[in-house]
Amino acid sequence: MKEKKDVLLKEDKSLSDEEIVELYWGRNERAITETDVKYRNFLFTIAYNIVHDNMDCEECLNDTYLGTWNSIPPTRPNVFQAFIARIMRNVAVNCYKRNHVSKRIPSELVVSLDELDQCMSSDMSLDEEIAIRQLSDALNQYLHNMDEQNRLIFMCRYYYADKIIEIAEMLGISRNTVTKYLSNIRDGLREHLVKEGLWHE
Repeated sequence: MKEKKDVLLKEDKSLSDEEIVELYWGRNERAITETDVKYRNFLFTIAYNIVHDNMDCEECLNDTYLGTWNSIPPTRPNVFQAFIARIMRNVAVNCYKRNHVSKRIPSELVVSLDELDQCMSSDMSLDEEIAIRQLSDALNQYLHNMDEQNRLIFMCRYYYADKIIEIAEMLGISRNTVTKYLSNIRDGLREHLVKEGLWHE
């Protein structure tokens, strides 16, 4: 009980996102400290789901803080948490790419993206900018038309690379239920991509 109270007191002392952004904007190095206090666990979880190595996670944290420092200004993010989450995900994915050949890290990112293979065209050149843009637009449209819970499940699994059991615990539902949701989401995505001419059965 005391530990929970201490956590709540610590959370109460953290700055608002707007205040943290202002620190970055004013080039005040306290911005990094405040970001770490408020979002360290959140960012660490994103990194760990991708790289599965504590040392690499620490490196990713440092690179994320540096990336945030270098981005604000000129960028003034509307949603700070989403902004730093995107930076961390990119940093962690790059870290994984550097390491996976030698370490063979069993990344949850790879597992989750393997699930989407059935929805992506094997003969489509994703290196071409136009193909990437079309796929991105189709995916955004599909997400926009989802209900809130399906969208949350999709983002947790395929953007943050959360484990299925973690999503189930967060939503208070069974693991099997999350698995069924994900299967339906992938089926719907495949149908949408077929309709848009971006995937062929």
